[in-house]
Amino acid sequence: MTGMPADTEQEAQRLAALLSKDVESHGLLLEEVTLRPSGKQMILQIIVDKADGHETLDLDELGEVTTTISNALDKDAVYANAAPYELEVSSPGLSRPLTAQRHWIRAINRMVKLSLADGTKLRGRLLEVNENDVLVAEHREPAKKGMKVKVLEPATHAFENIRKAVVDPELNFDDALLETVDTEDLEG
Repeated sequence: MTGMPADTEQEAQRLAALLSKDVESHGLLLEEVTLRPSGKQMILQIIVDKADGHETLDLDELGEVTTTISNALDKDAVYANAAPYELEVSSPGLSRPLTAQRHWIRAINRMVKLSLADGTKLRGRLLEVNENDVLVAEHREPAKKGMKVKVLEPATHAFENIRKAVVDPELNFDDALLETVDTEDLEG
C-alpha cells in the first residue's frame, strides 16, 4: 500500500485530531477512528455522534459530515496521493458499550445488560441516569417457559461498580409500552 501509514493505531489518532474540528462544525462529536487494511486498500471507519445524548443522527446529517470528512482527507498530504481507501462514516450502533453519560441518557427506557464489578450480570430496563449512577428495574427470566418475566424493584448502580454495559435490543413488543402512548396522537 504505497503511501499508506504502517502504524494504523498511530494514524487513527492523527486522523482523529485532524478531523475533530470538522466534525464538531456540524454539532457532532468524533467518537472513534479505526483503520483496517483490506486487500490493496485501507478502510477508514469513522464513528460520529450527537453531543447531547438525547437525539440520534439522521441520514442528512450523516451525509453532510461525510462530505466534510472526505474533503478534509482530499486535502491531507497522506490521503491526497495515497493508494485507494474506502471511507465509512456512521453513527454508533446498538452494540456500542455504554461508556459516556450521554450514551446512558440515550438508552433511558431501553433494556440494558450490565456486568458489575462483583461479577453479577443482570438485564433490566434503564429508568434514570444521574451524574454518578443509574436506576435499573431488573428483569429476571422465568424458571419455566410460559411464565411471566419477574420485574424487580428498581435498584441504583454506581458507574464505578459497572464493568460493562450495552443496550439489549428488544425483539418482542412490550404491551406495557402502549400505556405510555398518547391515544390522541394515533387518532385522525
